[in-house]
Amino acid sequence: MVIAGPSPGSGEIAGSIARGLGADVIVAESKTFPDGESYVRVPQSLEGEEAVVVQTLSPPQDTSVIQAMLLADAVLGAGARKATLVAPYLAYSRQDRRFLDGEPVSVAVVLRALHSAGYSALYTVEVHKEASLAHFPGEARSISPYEYMARRVKVEGDLLVLAPDLGAVGRAERLAKALGASYDYLVKHRDRVTGEIVIEPKTIPAEGKTVILVDDIISTGGTLAKATKLLYQQGAREVYALVAHALLAGNALERLEEAGLRKLYAGNTLPKREHPLLEYVDLGPLIAEVLSSG
Repeated sequence: MVIAGPSPGSGEIAGSIARGLGADVIVAESKTFPDGESYVRVPQSLEGEEAVVVQTLSPPQDTSVIQAMLLADAVLGAGARKATLVAPYLAYSRQDRRFLDGEPVSVAVVLRALHSAGYSALYTVEVHKEASLAHFPGEARSISPYEYMARRVKVEGDLLVLAPDLGAVGRAERLAKALGASYDYLVKHRDRVTGEIVIEPKTIPAEGKTVILVDDIISTGGTLAKATKLLYQQGAREVYALVAHALLAGNALERLEEAGLRKLYAGNTLPKREHPLLEYVDLGPLIAEVLSSG
């Protein structure tokens, strides 16, 4: 039984996952009390069922996390024999270590809390660092979407796949293999205090190429915009981007448009935005396939 959580973006992908599983969908009821506290309710019995709660941890992330925790207790209280969480976007995953003294490992806190709430299994799409899932005491899996998305992008030409930094080169390699393309990476540094991004000069074989920039998350668009401009300076014919999660905070889309990006392909792990630059790929069938095989 698939339970569609109330966080923005959860309903559509929950429906897609349910169709892939041949399962029924129950839409969780929710409201916010006058003091700001969250309320959820599963409106029917789940006696003996395995409950698959689909709750993407989209902004406002704190509310989404709390709702996910409440839903674990709700489905078990409604008689489910097991609670599995599908969080297509896992909030707090980028704070996966103590970058500065005195910081928490935020993803570890969230994962332990979700398990303590009652989830024995967790599935997500392209977590920032797969090693982070070791903090979840139960079964946990990150689903790579790039090969699946590669079959659905409409990009032609002499292709070059680029990662924004060395840490993401595995993503570039997987996408490049699926597309039959070459791949490389940029050299990126982020100031841990200010968040400012610097891309070091590096010669990329971009002359005459159609370049696809691939990453797990696009937030403000700063990295992709800088990379796009750099690639055009190095002779790229066209520049596209493909990401698992499109947060698109602030004026990210306008920044990418101004940089000359031709198209941004994104998984539907977060609420959709309407913009000519954007094209979404439904990852529900992929998630359903992994759930079925798992």
